Amino acid sequence: MPLRQGAVFLLPPLIWLAWYFLPDSPPLEAIIRHWRITLTMAFGSFIGGATSEAGGAVAFPVFTKLRGIPPAHAMLLSIAAQSVGMGSGVLTILLLRIRVEWLAVAWVVLGSVPMLPVGFYLSTLLPSSAVRLLFTVVQCSFALALWWHNRDPDRDRHDRLPRFDALEKGILLAFGMVGGLISGLLGSGLEIIVFSVLVLLFRMCEKAATPTVIVMMVLTSWSGFAMIIGAGQFVPPVSDYWLAAIPIVVVGAPLGVYVCSHMSRMLVVRTLIVLILAELISSLLLIPLSPEIAAASTAVFMGFSSVYYLMYRTRRYV
Repeated sequence: MPLRQGAVFLLPPLIWLAWYFLPDSPPLEAIIRHWRITLTMAFGSFIGGATSEAGGAVAFPVFTKLRGIPPAHAMLLSIAAQSVGMGSGVLTILLLRIRVEWLAVAWVVLGSVPMLPVGFYLSTLLPSSAVRLLFTVVQCSFALALWWHNRDPDRDRHDRLPRFDALEKGILLAFGMVGGLISGLLGSGLEIIVFSVLVLLFRMCEKAATPTVIVMMVLTSWSGFAMIIGAGQFVPPVSDYWLAAIPIVVVGAPLGVYVCSHMSRMLVVRTLIVLILAELISSLLLIPLSPEIAAASTAVFMGFSSVYYLMYRTRRYV
């Protein structure tokens, strides 16, 4: 086994060691008290490494709908957990020498990071049901576009960005800003927004786009985590939840990255669509809908779907 690949297996033990000796913290007690958090993040971190869905994209709906955790706490936990779990996923990408579009990463993160505080602020103003439903709407509009995109087996799919001029930089910067805003609201979302641009507009293969999106997501999460700590918001119970998540996310995310590198493109697509359908069903069953929230959600869905359709129809990158 090459040295780089062997080093992947050293990541979890090293992080476990640092986690166990975190100052002024009872890490084992956190797992015992919050074992449901640990279990949820086991699945979430694996999905985050294997697909363009962040671990928070699984954790957020479970925490807010089934566990009754306030959306603001779920958002903070999603960013904090992704910073560690998907951070180890990025190290795995680097060690396995999986290709990343670094120029795309730079322009998206340049847009996403300044918009995080705006999302944080808006999350304190919106009703919790609206925030939870926004999460569902963003994902469902993407699932519809992804399904439509894959109805055409002869559609061009590139292994890398076909062009990278001033227009492409502006597009990535703009959608990075939108993704940063949504990530500040929900704890994740940048990955879905940018993945849609890479796949639908630039016609990148879903499998090729995934590692690039993971790197963007991690750099944004690190920035968001630093802002949360600097603002004094990383306190119990969120910090306790985070301690319970660390031991499992540092295994789940790298494992997901490794599995994704061996998955077929269509398996990645089908996994994404199934996850989003499950999210939609759970939202319809568990979130109370007022006429105002239903109307706003429909408008947001139509807006995102229209943008995705226009990207799908663009011929610039054929």
